[in-house]
Amino acid sequence: MRSLILASLLQFSLILMGSAQTAAPATPPTEISADLGTCSALITVRDKDAKPIYNVKVSARIRYGVMGAKKLDLETYTNSAGQAKVINLPEVPKKPIYFYVSKDEMLEIVEFAPDVHCQATFDVVLK
Repeated sequence: MRSLILASLLQFSLILMGSAQTAAPATPPTEISADLGTCSALITVRDKDAKPIYNVKVSARIRYGVMGAKKLDLETYTNSAGQAKVINLPEVPKKPIYFYVSKDEMLEIVEFAPDVHCQATFDVVLK
């Protein structure tokens, strides 16, 4: 009787371990830093069927310094969950910041306004 209980417990624990291993771990978004402030933008890219799109290019040009004379070009690509994050963006940019989200012939442009929302999230649908 005791060995039957132990065998049942062992089988139950193996089932639990197997189900824990099959759960897909959440992948963090790819990340790039502008090193110019404390704001950030998380961009999630999906297709028209709401499925995440992998390897979408997210780029931006940030102007900073006196009269916006300096510029910083940033570029990253989305992960398997369709996400990319740009961190350490300026709180008060010299010129508007636009993110260009593109893959193949598809392009969407997103305007980032840190004075409105410093920790922004954008859902982009590429068609």
